[in-house]
Amino acid sequence: MDVHIRGHRTVTQPRWRDHIYERLSKLDRFQDRIIKIDIILTSSHHHFKGNELIRVRVKVPGRTIAIKKRCETMMEAIDATFKVLEQKIHQLWKKTQDKSHHSKIARMVKQGVLVN
Repeated sequence: MDVHIRGHRTVTQPRWRDHIYERLSKLDRFQDRIIKIDIILTSSHHHFKGNELIRVRVKVPGRTIAIKKRCETMMEAIDATFKVLEQKIHQLWKKTQDKSHHSKIARMVKQGVLVN
């Protein structure tokens, strides 16, 4: 898994990086399916709060998952983004598991091991 973290109009703080790697550790079981993760952190220097933005682009075989979240603080944006990312990757993994399970059943029916 290739991970790139960069800041846009901001310096990437070590606590943000640590928090991102902590959240990425929850995706270790999908590590063989994830090719590349690009994370762009954008901090607004405007006087209004709520303009912290994170963009994540994840390359998996045959698909690209893109997520964009805007929150009041960068830590909240990271949490919200990775919550959605975990759900999407889990759904994708489940679909591939279901497909392989259905094909296994079809092979067993074809071989006569399982009667339909």
